Amino acid sequence: MKKVSVLLCLTVFSSVCVMAQVPAKTNAPAANTAPAADIRERLVELALKNPSFKEIDATKRKAQYSVKKVNSTWLDMITASINFNEITIGKVDQAQYGNLYFPLWNVAINVPLGAFFGKPAEAKMARMDIAVAVAKKETMELSTRALVLTRYEDYLLKKELLRLQSELTEDDLAAFTQAEQKFTTGSIDYDAYSAASKRYNTELVKKITLERDLAVAIIDIEEVIGVKLDEVLAQK
Repeated sequence: MKKVSVLLCLTVFSSVCVMAQVPAKTNAPAANTAPAADIRERLVELALKNPSFKEIDATKRKAQYSVKKVNSTWLDMITASINFNEITIGKVDQAQYGNLYFPLWNVAINVPLGAFFGKPAEAKMARMDIAVAVAKKETMELSTRALVLTRYEDYLLKKELLRLQSELTEDDLAAFTQAEQKFTTGSIDYDAYSAASKRYNTELVKKITLERDLAVAIIDIEEVIGVKLDEVLAQK
């Protein structure tokens, strides 16, 4: 009975120790992932400065100017003129010509009936162009964010795969070097030596391929952010 009590106490004590260690384990990854999150947001920030966004902004400004232009065309219907002659400037007395009226200013308003329908429609179309430009920019921002984050994840994956492959290649290189020495001394036959050589060459090809894939992943990211990836990573 005493043995059972001792085992029960040890079990409870071990459970308490494990529970006490859980917060320390859950808090550790948060500190490690914070810099990575900052890098991702920095990459997104740089990607949103892509020249393609300048084109959208220019389209939006053009549409805004179109709205102003349409709104100002109503003034084209108003015409004003001024008459300069001997009567209007006072050199000749108007009484000499009786009751003739010679105005100095002439103001006229010409409103085509089609303007009541055409101008508002043009203004609405210009405002729609602004809305389209805004929506297009928002859509491009979302797609650009997804693109740069996806390419960064691809970069991390290929970087890790290359690290693991490098370790495997180094192990096979060590095994091949040892097999080469043994073959020289006659400790192993040619088949064993050839097998070690083939394994090393196979892993070496995989490493070279992953090096190329990593380089392409870096190029893909830099295409979007417009700067060297090493410069961004160095800022952390």
